[in-house]
Amino acid sequence: MGAVHEHECPSCGAAMRFSPASGLLVCDYCGKTIQIEPERRSEFNGFDFEHLSSHAYDPSSESLPIYNCVSCGAEIIAASEQISLTCPYCRNNIVLTDKVSGGLRPDGVIPFRIAPEALPEALQSFYKGKVLLPKNFFSESSVGKVTGVYVPFWVFSGRLFGSLTFYGEKGGKSHRSGDYIITDTNIYDLKRDVSVGFEGLPVDASGKIDDALMDSMEPFDLTDVRPFDARYLAGFVADRFDVPKEDMAARAEARMRKTADDYLDAHAGPGYAAVRRTGGKLTADLQAKYLLFPVYLFDIAHRGNTYKFAVNGQTGKVVGSLPTDKGVARKRFLVRAAAVLGVVLVIALVRYLLGR
Repeated sequence: MGAVHEHECPSCGAAMRFSPASGLLVCDYCGKTIQIEPERRSEFNGFDFEHLSSHAYDPSSESLPIYNCVSCGAEIIAASEQISLTCPYCRNNIVLTDKVSGGLRPDGVIPFRIAPEALPEALQSFYKGKVLLPKNFFSESSVGKVTGVYVPFWVFSGRLFGSLTFYGEKGGKSHRSGDYIITDTNIYDLKRDVSVGFEGLPVDASGKIDDALMDSMEPFDLTDVRPFDARYLAGFVADRFDVPKEDMAARAEARMRKTADDYLDAHAGPGYAAVRRTGGKLTADLQAKYLLFPVYLFDIAHRGNTYKFAVNGQTGKVVGSLPTDKGVARKRFLVRAAAVLGVVLVIALVRYLLGR
């Protein structure tokens, strides 16, 4: 079994870190930089997801150092030169037990592209236009510790296939019969053989991060996926997947089926006045790749409340919740209600004057 080596500076021996701004390993002590092999590839063999157990272990894989948070139980992959860690989820210290609880090497990684120094500007852009923020939010709020985390994702591909049946209607010619106009309607039983393919559907595999928050981080540009290299972790931490594969597959399949259903319901019967599904079944055939995506996690505190935020470390997209000034919200509601009422009264007055 291989070992994870410390990323020591060849010039001075200090620990090096990965710089999102330059894409290089950087030594903060002597300024030495090292380029990581820039090979890109978007095709990976992936794992046998069908037979992946909840405690997957690949004995032929590189041994990855995994540390445990004694508070929330998170398992974090960290660069071996790190001597202290703060859990990105509960903010408590992580015990560096050097426990190697799994050697499942990710297929690939999207490196951080947004530097921590760029986060204040990204936050300001996110705040812009938020007119319902409390008046003194900027002066009274504080940003907590920012942690760069490689979040585990299973990226699914596959297809839905099978046969479906539909009820279809087509309007015929109309003719008059006495006081009635009769329109002939032709009814059809439709059968459609279906095969719908999907590529690059990400599902976060960390149970400690809200799924809706991670879904909001999308999209990630999968053309920037690099083969996994532990050097990208230098200066960051990486979460390990902890969601049962059945749950991840179910989420991926549900998203696929929703997309397929919307498309099929709209296109199953071109030329028909009405189409309704009556039966049939689609079977899912899924494959998955294990990738790490870059995310910054931090909290913003305001008047005793904490608001969780995340930033896409590749694109800079900010997601999170913000407080609302109830007084401002109430005033805006009243102004809008008054405007709508005014329009209604003007229309009523005009209609009255016109004698309608």
